Amino acid sequence: MSHTQSNSPALWQALLPRPHSNSHKYSRGYVLIQGGYPVTGAARLAALAAARSGAGITAIAVPAEALSIYASQLLSIMAKPYASTLDLYSLIHDPRAGAFLIGPGAGPGKETRQTTLTMLQTAKPVVIDADAITAFARKSDSLKKAILGQCVLTPHDGEFEKLFGLQPAAQLPERIEQALVAARQTNAIILLKGANTIIAAPDGRVIVNQDAPATLATAGAGDVLAGLITGLLAQGMPAFEAAAAAVWLHSRAAELYGIGLIADDLPGLIPVAWRQLTP
Repeated sequence: MSHTQSNSPALWQALLPRPHSNSHKYSRGYVLIQGGYPVTGAARLAALAAARSGAGITAIAVPAEALSIYASQLLSIMAKPYASTLDLYSLIHDPRAGAFLIGPGAGPGKETRQTTLTMLQTAKPVVIDADAITAFARKSDSLKKAILGQCVLTPHDGEFEKLFGLQPAAQLPERIEQALVAARQTNAIILLKGANTIIAAPDGRVIVNQDAPATLATAGAGDVLAGLITGLLAQGMPAFEAAAAAVWLHSRAAELYGIGLIADDLPGLIPVAWRQLTP
């Protein structure tokens, strides 16, 4: 049996991470994002959002040939180059890493699929977005077998269809049921994006975000959302509530900007959106 609620801070605000007087950068969470090449902007947008969520350290694992591109446009975000698969997996297995994001700009091929599996094998929280979802097209069973810890999948309709072989329904009740079936099928939180974004958990809990502004229909907005979720996970927030909080903050940030919004504007508005929450 499912229990559907409208997205509201009352559902998750008490679980939001807050810095303490004895906090240090590692205790505030270390996010590691797989950086793509030649598509580099998506991972950088995600990284900025993860950092703005409060994560103490945000790093992007980047192919060595792309290091100059990433490093030239990042300051507080670290670019960690790797020259081989072994190097990349060494970054993933760093015990300090607290949560992973893969997908933005990663490419939908076998390498992305294998890197995703390596992240999942750590049993640490993993957000699987964009190309990393497509990399598992029709392979949801193998994905479920690999999920050992908290995991959030963030498909839009096209990615949902590729992964599960099912076109999401147009009507909200049917979409909710499809998201729940997918959550149970993968043992992951499913965040099905759309005008009404659905956050579904394997245990039947559902939150629906119904008031996102249409200005979020812009390239890169999904990357920002994925980074925001990952940042909250790295700070210890449970996956279901982290996904719901991130969607709410993402929507509020877009509302604050209004017409003319591009994804680049969103990370800097996350702290402003956060301040709208009741202390």
